Amino acid sequence: MSTALLYCGTSEGFVIGTDSRGLNKQTGQPGDHERKIFAFEKQPVSVVFAWAGNVSVVGSSFGAVDLITETYESLSRLAFDNLFFATDLAADLKRKLRIFTVNTTGTHAVGVFLAFLNGSPWVSEITISKNGLSFDCAVEECTPSGDIGKASGPDAIFDKPVSLNQAKNMIEGYIRSTIADPECPNIGGQVHIGKLTSEGFEWIIPPESEILA
Repeated sequence: MSTALLYCGTSEGFVIGTDSRGLNKQTGQPGDHERKIFAFEKQPVSVVFAWAGNVSVVGSSFGAVDLITETYESLSRLAFDNLFFATDLAADLKRKLRIFTVNTTGTHAVGVFLAFLNGSPWVSEITISKNGLSFDCAVEECTPSGDIGKASGPDAIFDKPVSLNQAKNMIEGYIRSTIADPECPNIGGQVHIGKLTSEGFEWIIPPESEILA
């Protein structure tokens, strides 16, 4: 998929990183200034998420579904009464996508959701796939392991970081090397890295739009 998306989580918190190459949602043109990391807060939860792959689903008769917009809207409706919110989110997204038909198979998009709910860290991944007729949504959820997780990007083997700062450096180094790799033309632009703790979300390496805001 055309994104480098990595993360790491411990009981201390999470770091998440992406590149910034993608299609501009307003113009539909490729560019190197796309923000891919987003934060959501609603008591008692803080979530940071990113999607890799095709973030839009377009149908000739049914308009389009933007996964980032739909994620925000779905999260805003959830009660967050337990850690398994991604199961409800995936069911909501599947309902949105059921109006679309497809004639191919394969992974359409992968979403990473890193959360603190009542102080407890939680990792979820949602995979949206095409089954030849429609879209399926599969969920994997767990407590953070402390390992580097790669949702999208070239294969790599990572040692287990000993701190969030080391994880940040490993993720940043991987994304920078991938951006510079001519064999990865769909990954490019800048590195964006965010951090989530029980205190909330903050940028470590922000998008230009956040610097100028």
